[in-house]
Amino acid sequence: MKKKNLIYFSILLIFSVFFKFFENGYIILKNNYDARLIKNYGYCEKSSYGFIKYIFDKYGLNNNINIINDEEFPSSELFFYNPQKKYEDSLLILLNYNNFNSKINIKDYLVIDKYKNCFFLKKND
Repeated sequence: MKKKNLIYFSILLIFSVFFKFFENGYIILKNNYDARLIKNYGYCEKSSYGFIKYIFDKYGLNNNINIINDEEFPSSELFFYNPQKKYEDSLLILLNYNNFNSKINIKDYLVIDKYKNCFFLKKND
């Protein structure tokens, strides 16, 4: 019976190390939810979760905002999308702006906030 328990324990330990159970547990305990998302999705790179969170928190946005990323990443709108709320048509978050390849003419907008190549814009009237 002891030999059987030792085999089960060894298998469990091998799988725990293989799937980085201890390392992942440490990361979850050390960093809060937002810090882990920023580490994986970036602040003003990749999908730019950190910048979007900053804008929603600083300006107290309640409605959905159109978010455009000039680089090839999955849509960042899903981070804060709420199906019960409407879109704010005059506001735009532009991520990873590249003035050579951008779909957006930034001259048509007023820059409300900016960090590196991430912008929070309001459409000119």
